[in-house]
Amino acid sequence: MIRLCALLSLVPAVAFAQAPPGTLVDAGGYRVHIYCTGAGTPTVMIVGGFSFDWALVQSEVAKFTRVCTYDASGTAWSDPGPAPTCPGRVDEIHRVLAGAKIDPPYVLAGFSAGALFTRLYTREYPKDVAALVLIDHAYLPPPVAAPPAISGPDSPPVLISATPIEIGVDDEPGFEELPQSVRDLQQWAMSRNPVRPDAALARACISELGTTALGSLPLVVVSTANDAPGYAELQKSLLALSRSSHQFIAAESFHSIEISQPEVVVRAIRQAVEETRK
Repeated sequence: MIRLCALLSLVPAVAFAQAPPGTLVDAGGYRVHIYCTGAGTPTVMIVGGFSFDWALVQSEVAKFTRVCTYDASGTAWSDPGPAPTCPGRVDEIHRVLAGAKIDPPYVLAGFSAGALFTRLYTREYPKDVAALVLIDHAYLPPPVAAPPAISGPDSPPVLISATPIEIGVDDEPGFEELPQSVRDLQQWAMSRNPVRPDAALARACISELGTTALGSLPLVVVSTANDAPGYAELQKSLLALSRSSHQFIAAESFHSIEISQPEVVVRAIRQAVEETRK
């Protein structure tokens, strides 16, 4: 099952949305929305999904430190920006943090393809990152071999398992328990045709990262019970990136753990924050 990023189901257009809860920051000729709550250091910066996807997580993390969510350019309240690239997303995050006057070091929490961006950010600005949390890191399963071409009345059906299965945020267990305002924002944000990471961008980021390790940087990996080929191996390789790594399992989640099991994400972020405070 492909879980590259939070693949949302198509939804009817929504005419309007509420005003952004945070601040629109100049990111180099276009504005990007960032929303910060709580107080304390280090600041947790969450990268991936829409800012409001993290409502259940942000409200809890804000109880023990400052936490920010943001909408990448071309999504939700943020202006359209340049076509997304791996270096471009890193630069955008850096500009937004600087423009919002949020001082490092940060705990970066990256979800799905956002985990790739946070890893690249850590490589580019190592002194600015105090810890890293990777939440169901972008996963590209091994290619499935095409079935043999056989013709005739006894030809087998097309291999259904070779077709990617899309799991949307609204398919996540617990989605219906979100506040109605958040569900309405999902509908509105999707109606704007947001620019989202795809497999090609993920492959480019993975290629750029190569075997970049993290030394002893505190690292927390949040995984699901995904049993697809290659998923468990990816989790092992992520944990091996740092000599100070921990793993949390969200066994009841498909992909959007921040919605189905927000308490697991909160525990993972708390672990990373506490590591930096030792």
